[in-house]
Amino acid sequence: MKLKIEEQSKWSLICILFLTWVLFLTPDTVYAHGMDLKLVEPGVLKVEYDGGGFSPRTEVTIFDAKGNELGKGSVDEEGKYSFDPSLKVHRAIADDGMGHRAEYKEGVEHRDIPKVPVIIGIFAAIGMIFLVFNKRTKNK
Repeated sequence: MKLKIEEQSKWSLICILFLTWVLFLTPDTVYAHGMDLKLVEPGVLKVEYDGGGFSPRTEVTIFDAKGNELGKGSVDEEGKYSFDPSLKVHRAIADDGMGHRAEYKEGVEHRDIPKVPVIIGIFAAIGMIFLVFNKRTKNK
C-alpha cells in the first residue's frame, strides 16, 4: 500500500513540475488571440486582431528613435491611426485596454505566427497528461 502511495506521489510531482515548466519557463508572449500593428502606408498604422476586427478603444502611441512620444490617439472606424507622414516614427505601440498589446518597429519585417506548431504542442501536452493519468489508473 505504501509503495502505491509513493508512486502516486512521484507521478503527481512529475505532473506539477511539467505544468510549472509549461507555465513559467516558456516564452511569456501569448498568441491565443493576438493583435497586430502594421504600417499600411506612410502616416497610417493599422491595428487588427488575428482573426480580423479590432477594438474601437485601441489607443496608439508613436515614438521617435530616442523614445520621445510623438503622438497618441485612438483608431478610427477602420482600425487605422493616422499621423503626419513627415514624422520619423521609429516605434509604435497599440493597446486595446483589455490586455492586448502590439508593437511596430521601423525596419523590422512583420512575421505571422505559425498556428500549426502551437496547436500540435497543445495536443502533445494533453496527450502526455492523458498517458500519465491512464498509466496511474492501470497500476491501481
